[in-house]
Amino acid sequence: MKFYPFFIPFLLITASVSAQELLIYTENNPPASYMVNDRLEGEAVNIVREILHHLGKPDTIELVPWARGYNLALKKPNVALFSTTRSPEREKLFKWVGPLYSQKWAFFKKKGSPIRIDFLEDAKRVDRIGTYRQDAKKQFLEQNGFTNLVDTSDNTTNVLHLLKGNIDLWISSDYSMPYIASQAGVDSQKIEKAYTIKSVDNYIVFSLQTPDSIVNAWQQALDHNKKDKTSPVPDKN
Repeated sequence: MKFYPFFIPFLLITASVSAQELLIYTENNPPASYMVNDRLEGEAVNIVREILHHLGKPDTIELVPWARGYNLALKKPNVALFSTTRSPEREKLFKWVGPLYSQKWAFFKKKGSPIRIDFLEDAKRVDRIGTYRQDAKKQFLEQNGFTNLVDTSDNTTNVLHLLKGNIDLWISSDYSMPYIASQAGVDSQKIEKAYTIKSVDNYIVFSLQTPDSIVNAWQQALDHNKKDKTSPVPDKN
């Protein structure tokens, strides 16, 4: 798992970018984004806040259900949404800035469950797989012919359904699973990985109607930070 923090100051890009009004959405997806005492926190939230600060924009990030944010980014101009998994199915639907971090998708099961998954196709034989509405992982399974999917708009309910036996598997990621389990009030040790599917990168996406000047400015700020973090410290002697 790779993560790129953003703490280095970056020059303002252009006045035209600052003049644009963006609607910026994220979801409850710890540790990338989550609410603590009525304040948004998280690793990806920190990156976006620093970009906004150095572009001279206020912090207007709003937490919404993932399906709502996703549909707004599809249909409305000047919408940014994070953290969004980049996939072939989504490539032409948005403009992309990133990556922010990488993660591994996996099937998870209740600890001690006899279910064994050696290949992706094996998971088609279970009765129910818990998924998250409009999530890339659900879209991936649908693209691969899965019909045994049960979706929800609140991913923490998948944890509870898994432990109660209402679903046989839950598709999540190594990055988020322990945090989602904690939000559900469940010890993540009660859940175990059944099968790792693949590694993916997560990005900030912008609606197609968003001006390229905005998208390019955000990418330039992120690239500057990555370059700075990998540059050697100058010798002051």
